[in-house]
Amino acid sequence: MSITRTWLQTLMWLLIATVMSSIFHYVDNVMYFHEYPEPDWLDSNEVDRFWFYMTPLAYLGYHQLKRHRYHSGVLFTVLYALCNLLTLGHYWFAPIHEISLKINTFILIEAFFGFILLMYVLVPYCQLFKNRTLKDKT
Repeated sequence: MSITRTWLQTLMWLLIATVMSSIFHYVDNVMYFHEYPEPDWLDSNEVDRFWFYMTPLAYLGYHQLKRHRYHSGVLFTVLYALCNLLTLGHYWFAPIHEISLKINTFILIEAFFGFILLMYVLVPYCQLFKNRTLKDKT
């Protein structure tokens, strides 16, 4: 995995966009908790707490990758991306057509950025191992 300055700058902007989308979604979720489809055992404090647990993963991943610590950097960044994809869990508790347009927009934008981030980091990382495997066979 070769990290260029351009790749790292793109990652930084992608992380900023993902963090911002999660801020909009989580603030709305906490403020209008009663409008969101959630499991009975979940309360707004837990939603709030989860955001504060997951967001440092973005920072850790970026800085590990910046220091060429690929395994830990990819791990932290992938975990952060997956945390953002958890927002799709709202659809386990209500179908998309029963959720307001505002809430669907927040959910889908955060999930979109989480998916793009996941692919942006995983594809080159997986290619690294594919190339190593091919070299080992020759």
